[in-house]
Amino acid sequence: MSNLHPQVLELLASLSTNPPAQPWEVSIAAYRAVGEKLIGLAGDLNPHCDVRDLEIPLRGRVVKARSYSPKGATTAMPGVVYFHGGGFVRGGLESHDRLCRELSVQGALRVISVAYRLAPENTYPSAHADAIESFCWVADRSDELRIDGEALAVAGDSSGGMLAAATAAILSARTYGASVKAQGLLCPVLDLTSSSDSVNRYGSAPLLSRAALEWCIDQYVPDVGLRESPEVSPLFSTNLNNAPPALIVNAEIDPVSDDASRYASKLQASGVAVVQREYAGMPHSFFLLAGVVDEGKRAITGFAEGLSRLLR
Repeated sequence: MSNLHPQVLELLASLSTNPPAQPWEVSIAAYRAVGEKLIGLAGDLNPHCDVRDLEIPLRGRVVKARSYSPKGATTAMPGVVYFHGGGFVRGGLESHDRLCRELSVQGALRVISVAYRLAPENTYPSAHADAIESFCWVADRSDELRIDGEALAVAGDSSGGMLAAATAAILSARTYGASVKAQGLLCPVLDLTSSSDSVNRYGSAPLLSRAALEWCIDQYVPDVGLRESPEVSPLFSTNLNNAPPALIVNAEIDPVSDDASRYASKLQASGVAVVQREYAGMPHSFFLLAGVVDEGKRAITGFAEGLSRLLR
């Protein structure tokens, strides 16, 4: 295994006295509570952001969402519909609040963060349906939300990165009345069959091991036969010709690192413009450690600026 960055090693040492439990060792509620205790590692709240909570009415249900805008912004601007990570099992508006604030302020973007339904209470295709329908809801109300309807991206990290990629591919291939101009993927999980070489190479990596990854996949897609579907494993898509331009960020020391590079290559082979950056010595979801890991801050800045360029 390549060397982890010194700041990551320092963080891991500080956590070693009370290491987080493996997800299968505790209840779902306890596992989610552990995640909430780590939110502070993302850093201080950016005060230059206007934030308000929303409810998105979908077919037979309502999902919670949160809108972010640069403080005082009154005119329409490019927008991003964001899906949080958390292995399909945990995470939500609070876990990614700091990240979404930074994306909004640093990218001059209106960001809508969506709290899709979680597994194991809600298995596939629940989160997918929430993601696609929420994007369409935002697109339909772009004027009301002061978003430039011709400059709307989808983005997400980890499991949310898969939902973002799936949403971009599905809306590009079918007619839903919503257009995705760009897609932004942070450490995306794009192959639920775990066939990337990095799954073995970094199977014992910190923050996300192969065992934890596969446990999370089991919670959301318990039917193994569905895992080669392009909707849950975008790497199995056979036609990405109409996919929107992509900005992809991956961490080196991460079981899903190769998912990102494989997908970037597949998009490029389909004629889709792609910008990809790998961060050396970083573990999965390192951008959520921006309060203690400098590369996390740099990744967020680069991601925000990159999305802004794709949308303008």
